Amino acid sequence: MDEKHLKISGHVGPQSTEKLFRLLTKEGLELLAKHLRTSGYLGPLSTEQLIHLLKQSEMISAAAGEIILKEDDSMHDHLLLLEGKLEAQRVWSVPEGGNNHSFTWVLDPAKSEARFVFLGASSRVRARAISDICYLQISADVVDELVGWSQQFSEELDSNPELKHRMELIKQVKIFHHVPLENVLTAFKKMIQIDVQAGQTIIKQGEEGDSYFLIDSGEAEVIRTDPLTDKSASVATIGPGDAFGEEALLQGGYRNATIKMITPGVLLMLDKASFDELLKPSVVKEVNPEQALEMVSGGKARWLDCRYDMEYEESRIPGALFVPLDQLRSNVQQLDPDETYIIYCRSGRRSKAAAFLLRERHLNAVSLAGGIKSWPYEVDASPLESTNNDNLLRNQSDFIDRRQKVVDRRQARSAIIVTSSTSVTE
Repeated sequence: MDEKHLKISGHVGPQSTEKLFRLLTKEGLELLAKHLRTSGYLGPLSTEQLIHLLKQSEMISAAAGEIILKEDDSMHDHLLLLEGKLEAQRVWSVPEGGNNHSFTWVLDPAKSEARFVFLGASSRVRARAISDICYLQISADVVDELVGWSQQFSEELDSNPELKHRMELIKQVKIFHHVPLENVLTAFKKMIQIDVQAGQTIIKQGEEGDSYFLIDSGEAEVIRTDPLTDKSASVATIGPGDAFGEEALLQGGYRNATIKMITPGVLLMLDKASFDELLKPSVVKEVNPEQALEMVSGGKARWLDCRYDMEYEESRIPGALFVPLDQLRSNVQQLDPDETYIIYCRSGRRSKAAAFLLRERHLNAVSLAGGIKSWPYEVDASPLESTNNDNLLRNQSDFIDRRQKVVDRRQARSAIIVTSSTSVTE
């Protein structure tokens, strides 16, 4: 499968062109990836994952005064501002009615040591270019999946280099959608390593599917035979990080293509029984924003935010208990077994994993469908100094330390994020 490369949209001026050419080089991508690893949200990802993510991204330029996002637009991607100034405004509604509330700030990479500013994907955000700008549009869904794996299994992956390598292989992650992250980890542990030779046929079109494969190293071709003409043709080339064999397993049918190795390589194979047990979509109960608001307002549930510190720092649903996903297991006993928790993250993927973990431990938990990016009501974007300590687990000094680090980081970033009382003009 041919890898996509950085796409360019809009008119790019001379200065942006110079920066673009630097970014398109291997050295430029590696340097930007290393800088991104210093950010709180993308830090858990490896340099290789970030480089792949950047190659999949689109570079966009816009002129001063141009509206980048309107309030009713859905921001499905993260924005990485590389050049120019951008004004952003988050707007939220009040359940009881009345005027909308807003929070406005300015993003300026010139004031950042890393020379970029990150604007996370969110709902009800307006954005306008104050000057000519150049930015990267990065898939938030792919980031969320990769961050979810790294966040939940950070300790285990750090102590198991082979397992970490397998997790980092994933590029085509469609098969892992809606699967609890713990199941993904178990699946990687159960995979069998197979050495293959150039010219070796791995699966044949028309055979019954009995295994799922992930390419660790080497390249293979995808060959399809027309059932009417009986003519075969190579339709794609796939390599490390690509997977095959899932369609026949999910549908209970037969292989729709032949996979033949072009070069020697290594494959990771998961048998059908393990695939059916671990990777077929599992159900975790979800509630929509209206249902969630009714449950919390009626005292029938409590919010639990399972995101990273940096995400919690930017904005949060008022009154949410803050327990990052990677800290959840060690703090389960601090949660009330008689309480129902509505867990949220950015998009709903990590919160499903968190709800799965709590339900396994006999706690009542549901996931907020669509996450905070689809939450239409009030979002608290005030500095954390004013956040009530009750939102943190009591008697957990590590959480207090983590919170203080977030506060310190927010103060350090005050030169970058400038609040404004002026609304974004549409």
